[in-house]
Amino acid sequence: MNFTEREIIEGCIRKEEKFQRLLYDKYSPQIFGICRKNARSKEDAEDIFQDGFIKLFSSLHKYSFAGSFEGWLRIFFMRVAWNYYRDKKDKYPKTEITDTLNTGVENMVLDKFSNEQLVWALEQLGDKERMVFVMSEVEDVDLQTIALQTGLKEVTIRSMNSRTKKKLLNYFFKI
Repeated sequence: MNFTEREIIEGCIRKEEKFQRLLYDKYSPQIFGICRKNARSKEDAEDIFQDGFIKLFSSLHKYSFAGSFEGWLRIFFMRVAWNYYRDKKDKYPKTEITDTLNTGVENMVLDKFSNEQLVWALEQLGDKERMVFVMSEVEDVDLQTIALQTGLKEVTIRSMNSRTKKKLLNYFFKI
């Protein structure tokens, strides 16, 4: 029997294992990708993924059915990753990025470099810069959401991203 997204979520809220399994099966590949991009290592990503699903099943009642559930879920797991490192007294996780950047002129330059070179350049950034940059440019999270997540002002995020792009380009010209 096919269930709607709402029926699955409501079943999870009622703590019905069948619906929890359906939700897990439907979203786990996408969610693990989010965890991997926001973690320092595969092991950290696995911890974040597992911890996130445990927290998710006890927090689903907070979803208001307004807007995209997938978007809500992505932000939820990014917060879990953020908190994972904050709780380790290490505020911002490093990320491994194997995607190209979503920027115009910079993208033409960065397309010439390997994923390993891109990861290396991102690792040269500060943790805060890297996390905000990944959320904004790779995950395509809107500025207002990033501001709520990080406690930074939108203007600060824009400015930080601009400086980060310049730093990345400088790293690539030095390679």
